[in-house]
Amino acid sequence: MTTKCFRKATFWAREFRIPLFWLTDKRHKIFGENTLVFYKNSLVHAYHLNDREIKAAGIGYKFFTNKSNLTKYKKEVEEIRNLIRQIAKEYKSIKVNKLSDVELRNRCFDMLRFLALYSNVYARTEPFMLSKIEANETKYKNLIKELGESRFILRREGMPLFYTLFGVLLKEAARRLNLKMPDLFFYTHNEMVKLFKGRRVRKGIVERRKKGYALISFQNKKTLLTGGKFKKLYKEIVLTKPKLSQLIGRIAMKGKARGKVRVILHNKRIITQDVARFKKGEILVTEMTRPDTALACRRAAAIVTDEGGITSHAAIISRELKIPCIIGTKIATKVLKDGDLVDVDAKKGIVRKIKNQR
Repeated sequence: MTTKCFRKATFWAREFRIPLFWLTDKRHKIFGENTLVFYKNSLVHAYHLNDREIKAAGIGYKFFTNKSNLTKYKKEVEEIRNLIRQIAKEYKSIKVNKLSDVELRNRCFDMLRFLALYSNVYARTEPFMLSKIEANETKYKNLIKELGESRFILRREGMPLFYTLFGVLLKEAARRLNLKMPDLFFYTHNEMVKLFKGRRVRKGIVERRKKGYALISFQNKKTLLTGGKFKKLYKEIVLTKPKLSQLIGRIAMKGKARGKVRVILHNKRIITQDVARFKKGEILVTEMTRPDTALACRRAAAIVTDEGGITSHAAIISRELKIPCIIGTKIATKVLKDGDLVDVDAKKGIVRKIKNQR
């Protein structure tokens, strides 16, 4: 399958190590129809296919501007938060190594089912779902604030559950099945179901996926590519670097700044050293700011991101710090490199590279 099979691929997000069984679980609506996901070097690159982004913005606008739907969503958020507390409390007293094989299997899949429910509630506040609302920021200022707070709370409170699944339950399952825990990240959801019935994926298949894969959800079918087909598509979409003298994004915090670029990528588990090297007055360029880049944010003259909307971490922290911020450029980390001198005009949403740098 090549890009000829779909009209266009639009950058969506990058994340560190999302398991294949998560991406292929049909209950996760966020990775449903018209999505393209690449895995390479522990990093997942996600893209929208065709007009998915535009349609999603329309769906998000219609849903959240309806008062009854907003009330329903708030109730769902509270129900999820209550369930999170119950599960967290329950697992404090559970000794996983004492569970029977059947109990362990059931708990793994119960947690996967709950996290799918959690993910679908959280995903409603994805930036691409809210972009039409954000275009009317003045009119929907209070709504945007509410949704931003809900997103932040859900992300923070949900993190322990992911640790329970990956760091406790599946770790114990891998030990009993005599598998390396990282190998489980390359099983599809259906393969995970079969694994607990004693049927494991051949080692060679797992090793090929570790080198890189593309998962295409298109025309109600999921296609998994590895080897040469993956490399061709990855090169065509991810590795192609546009040559631009300026970038355009959405304004998260108005203002202007000039400075040298420092790119920080979340392509490894710990980025402490990268953040420590960040100098006061530099321009922070990243996929999306997270709590682990907070120190760099405080030193930055401005923030520029690939991802995000007005409810994103970068938008929230830039308003808190009162520094210029442009979000959702999609390609800033591709176009800009360390040491580039740039003007960040967060009154117009433009980042310009200064050609005659000294």
